[in-house]
Amino acid sequence: MSPVVIVLVSAGKRCLLGRQSSFPRGMFSALAGFCDMGESLEETVCREVAEEVGLEVHSVSYSSSQHWPFPHSSFMLGCHASVNPAYTQLNVDHSELEDARWFSLEEVNLALQVKTPPKRGDPQVLWLPPKHAIANRLITEWTDHQRRSEEGE
Repeated sequence: MSPVVIVLVSAGKRCLLGRQSSFPRGMFSALAGFCDMGESLEETVCREVAEEVGLEVHSVSYSSSQHWPFPHSSFMLGCHASVNPAYTQLNVDHSELEDARWFSLEEVNLALQVKTPPKRGDPQVLWLPPKHAIANRLITEWTDHQRRSEEGE
């Protein structure tokens, strides 16, 4: 079984989502990458975020895990990571990702309401991995935390 980190990066009131060219049209997700031998979970998160989008991670927290059968038997370790809101300029590695962008709470909340991918000819909308995916769990946790922060809890 191969360990993989999947991480939702945030900076203040925005979260970072990326897409691979193999994703369906309009789909963005959390960043992910395989753990190298001898690396801790935190080291993998920092390395993957630096390699894929050129950002320095300041904190990492573990969320949950999920078995993922594709492309082979993987064990996904879901994390949240934060970066300094003053240093959010992306340097996307296009050999890893087709695109990566910062999204607001409002944009993410709208995307969470999209239940199926847009069909050809439909206007392109942001949509996210389905509820059974750990990426959706990370994104939902982030939106819940943002709402609670806005409400002053």
